[in-house]
Amino acid sequence: MQEILARRWEEIERCLAGDAALAATVMMGGLLESLFLARINRTSNRKAIFTAKGSPKDKKTGNPLPLSDWSLMHYIEVSHELRWITKSAKEVGGVLREFRNYIHPHKEFTDSVAVTISDAEMFWSLTKSMTKQVLASTALPPL
Repeated sequence: MQEILARRWEEIERCLAGDAALAATVMMGGLLESLFLARINRTSNRKAIFTAKGSPKDKKTGNPLPLSDWSLMHYIEVSHELRWITKSAKEVGGVLREFRNYIHPHKEFTDSVAVTISDAEMFWSLTKSMTKQVLASTALPPL
């Protein structure tokens, strides 16, 4: 996974250099999802993860959904709840998540918003900051 994430990191940088703002933004969201999942997979006791308020639940049973059904929003919520990322990273991460959804042409058309290279560069700063926070959290004792 580390090799894949490193390749994605480099590809994001190439997208930014090539003025491919939307592509870079979408890739940042995917990179963060994978990073959060990798952090979860390094956790031996996952009880706190699946019992967190932000953990998605099955509407019928109330049981936690499998990780394969989580979205970036869920990873961000739970990561903040478990102190892997700060409140500001959580809040701004939600903006990245929303802008990543402009991959859907209808959303871009409806909202009349296009992701600019300035937006993508801002999201890149956030992505790097969140990455540092998640990696540093592996040194924290499990909750």
